[in-house]
Amino acid sequence: MDGSEIEALIDSLDTLVNEVEGGGGKWKDVWSEIRSIGQAFKGSRFPSAEDRQEAWIRFQSIIRHVKECQENAKEMFEERLRESEDHLEQILSYAERATPSSALDDVILTIATAGLNVVIREGISAILGPFDERKMELQQCNEAMREGWVHLSKNKSVMLGKHKQEAFHALKKAADSLTASWDTWREGRQEAIERYRAEKQELWEARQAKREAWETRIRENISKLEDRLDRLESALAHRQSILSNLEDKRDSAWSDDFRERIDDWIGEEEERIGDIERKIDQIKEWISDSEEKLR
Repeated sequence: MDGSEIEALIDSLDTLVNEVEGGGGKWKDVWSEIRSIGQAFKGSRFPSAEDRQEAWIRFQSIIRHVKECQENAKEMFEERLRESEDHLEQILSYAERATPSSALDDVILTIATAGLNVVIREGISAILGPFDERKMELQQCNEAMREGWVHLSKNKSVMLGKHKQEAFHALKKAADSLTASWDTWREGRQEAIERYRAEKQELWEARQAKREAWETRIRENISKLEDRLDRLESALAHRQSILSNLEDKRDSAWSDDFRERIDDWIGEEEERIGDIERKIDQIKEWISDSEEKLR
């Protein structure tokens, strides 16, 4: 293959790279062309050694540009991945808060449909108490559900497809559970009112069951929060280790330019650590509030 053909191949490669950068192709096609041109150089004939060297230099320049583009794309993807994961975690938290506990539903169904004889000393409010408490919980779930959908809607454009799908399914599952709980609440409340006068003998047992169910829900929630706290503290330790390593590298940096790059990395890592610490503080506050409820 003579030099003019090699030059034409390099021109074609340059055009292909520009197309891929503009979103009109794939990098694997570029590398296929690069390998073909590299092979073509081995048996090529140029008018002079200088012409060959000039073509080779141009070819290598394109290769370096391709590598830089791919590295930039990789960094952008990794940043988007981290951002998408953060949004997913937040949405999953909303979905968890929007999912009602099942324990109190069981109590409501028992009061409404079982053959209980409930002693009513405080009037109708005594039997409707669990329903009122459940209503407050379901209203809180409604608010968490609303916030979850709003968060997904506002941030779906920066989330990866698989994360959007996982977030959607989590919210949908929570929504189905919440709808079922509202149905149970409405049906149970009506049934309880209708059976109010007929079931007077076992008020203490029903109220005790309700209290135990409520405490179980709080303890289960505390356990989940503690598990999440453990994971965040492990993540914090890991990030602090990374930060320490970066600080060591900065102290031994061999150039100002490299030191500045490390300073940027350190800043990013400190922001991540700050985010984790804020989440830890929030979870500790939730745990403290929940434990206070059990006292």
